[in-house]
Amino acid sequence: TLTVSPASAAQISGTVVGQTETPYPRDLSHKTRVILSGGQYSAMITRDGKFVFPDVPEGSYLLEVQNPQYIYPTVKLTVNGKDSKAHLVSLGADWSNNDNIMQFPLTLTPRGPSTYFIPREGFKISHLFANPMMLMMGFSVVMLFIMPKLMANMDPAAMEEMQGMQEAAQMPSFEMPDIAATLAKFSTGGASPQAAVQGSSGKKRQ
Repeated sequence: TLTVSPASAAQISGTVVGQTETPYPRDLSHKTRVILSGGQYSAMITRDGKFVFPDVPEGSYLLEVQNPQYIYPTVKLTVNGKDSKAHLVSLGADWSNNDNIMQFPLTLTPRGPSTYFIPREGFKISHLFANPMMLMMGFSVVMLFIMPKLMANMDPAAMEEMQGMQEAAQMPSFEMPDIAATLAKFSTGGASPQAAVQGSSGKKRQ
């Protein structure tokens, strides 16, 4: 209801409804309140969801509903006595936009429930095909069954050519150094272990 008060002030009233528009929105939290311009004016809702702002001075206000359960639209109020108006504010719209006119008394319906947590995404078979390791394993399994059939149907000349290419591609094998012999060589000053043993036995005989 819009009631005009002295000095161009007005009484702004309305109703906050829950997810289902019922005469008694008992699903609304008792912490629900309606505020103007970030808390300049505040009003709690009654049991049936009604709220009242008495003697709101002339000016422009942003009406918001604070509720932990639902997200409500924002309303732009232009209070000017009998010419007071209410406009639904669209997300990203300019403040001077006066479309989406609302009628008094205001009826505020939620846009949807508030979501504070992102639900965990369940298992999807498509995730396996997006995994590079799974793709490599799948390719290896397929080649394991296809390669024998390709080899059986291959021309002998092409078979010999492919075997030659595989042999040419193999890296030459290198002999690993004898680590024990290398350490013994360093400990004897560069002489071989056998020469070091013979030298030590000759000194003892003298």
